[in-house]
Amino acid sequence: MAENGKIQLLTWMIGNQMYGADVKFCLEVQKDISVVEVPHSKKYISGIVNLRGDVVTVLDLQVLLAQKETATRERSVIIRFNSRERQVAIKADAIRDVLEIPFSKLEDAGTRLSSTETKYLPYIAYTDSTFLLILNIEELFVVK
Repeated sequence: MAENGKIQLLTWMIGNQMYGADVKFCLEVQKDISVVEVPHSKKYISGIVNLRGDVVTVLDLQVLLAQKETATRERSVIIRFNSRERQVAIKADAIRDVLEIPFSKLEDAGTRLSSTETKYLPYIAYTDSTFLLILNIEELFVVK
């Protein structure tokens, strides 16, 4: 995770926005996998997937962050996260890179994002190419 004052982040794209999460939570990435819709589920739940025998809930970040009304079905990458024997997955358009960012380059997102967004995206960073929103994976495990 953090060595020499840096954090390693798996990064991905949703639309034109780049997101990242600490690689210590990233279990796997799957492309072109079928998500099964769950009737009467919350709007931010895209459905469930069977990943190596585990049934995992798939979240749509844009709906969870109140950026869209309904889940987008056409995303093609599933990123599976794990923490203390709990699992969750999110949908993304594409995986980018693993970036190593110094803690000193992380900025509090509170001045730029809403309170709903900062609950899940507490930090931002600027990379050479774009603005990076850093996801707090542990908050995804307690989504209600």
